[in-house]
Amino acid sequence: MGIVREVVEDYLEVEVEGVERELEVPLPRVPRAIAITGPRRAGKSFYMLQKFKRLLSRVSTLYLPLDDDRLYPPTLDTLRELLEVFHEIYGERRGVLFLDEVQEVQNWELFVKRAVSLGHTVFVSGSSSKLLSREIATQLRGRGVSFELYPFSFREFLRARSFEPGKSLPKKARIKALLEEYLRWGGFPEVVLEESELLKRKTLEGYVDLILYRDVVERFGVKNTRALRLLLRLIGSSSGREFSINRTARYMRGMGVEANRNTLSAYLEHLEDAYMIVRVRKLAPPRESEKALPKVYLIDTGLARVFKENLELGRLMESAVLTELLRWEVRPYYLKTQRFEVDFVIREGDSHRLIQVTRSPEGDTLEREIKALREASKLIPVHEKTLITWDDEGEIEGVRLTPLWRWLLEVKP
Repeated sequence: MGIVREVVEDYLEVEVEGVERELEVPLPRVPRAIAITGPRRAGKSFYMLQKFKRLLSRVSTLYLPLDDDRLYPPTLDTLRELLEVFHEIYGERRGVLFLDEVQEVQNWELFVKRAVSLGHTVFVSGSSSKLLSREIATQLRGRGVSFELYPFSFREFLRARSFEPGKSLPKKARIKALLEEYLRWGGFPEVVLEESELLKRKTLEGYVDLILYRDVVERFGVKNTRALRLLLRLIGSSSGREFSINRTARYMRGMGVEANRNTLSAYLEHLEDAYMIVRVRKLAPPRESEKALPKVYLIDTGLARVFKENLELGRLMESAVLTELLRWEVRPYYLKTQRFEVDFVIREGDSHRLIQVTRSPEGDTLEREIKALREASKLIPVHEKTLITWDDEGEIEGVRLTPLWRWLLEVKP
């Protein structure tokens, strides 16, 4: 029995249990390539395996993890052998193939294109935001789509903890304690399920090294790893702030690390491609938006602990709101008025939704946040203004105040 068949048959028998993910990817009626992308260790492999097992009783399907040591190094011949195994097992020409960590195979897109042309639907997963979507778009010519899977949402986090939200005061107290833990340690599944804080920290440190070296250094041939690590540390310790490449280059030179503007710009692109960071652009005409300083966030609040022990709660709240918006395929902007800044602006048709995030809207802080939303409403058409807080709720001057835990449980743009 060939190695490919051995691996395939192992996964036909494997049991899959775990938290049901919220990402909905329908099985298409016509053959397509479907890419599932997202950060490493966010649960893509489990999601693919879970979907595979769910389909197994309804359609002819096989699952092949291309990072399995028995297949190393996988090649196009490995994928061609998978088609032979499919025909041996099912005796059919068409079905569904799951290729996990497909970027391990050079020129994988050529095989996927042929498999789709033969009538198969092919699910592929990987940890590059551009690699899969670009190759699917160019090679499949409209016969491929992409979806993104992020670490656990707060809803998924609560399910992992077997906690059912309720309206009673004890449950509200418990849910806020769980939210604080979620913000401190993030939503990577293995971290959520680990009880030891030491192991949580070690796991997150390992993720940073894994993503940095596998998805940035190796993939893009980065030579100046010292500059790359310093860049990431600077971003990690100030997640959510405006980021200037010029200031960063000057700071690095002062630290004895040489990296010019073009190099740092390329490194930012690589880190974003690897789902380590997210850049939020300023709401402005396209040319001005590209020139303006972006706000840069880590993709998961837990990663901040690798770079800074105690990132302030308000920053973590803001980061959690951004990642939740990304889960629902919303790409927000930030907005600067003459005196204030609005954290997130979402375009919806001819109007906008404004979202401001603050830990404690009291006194001058509350007045400042309301003024920011009021000023922004004079610059652009706005149909909804939300101020996300830690504990306050109500309405002031047409602004809805809502606790973060409630917003995270209710939001679905």
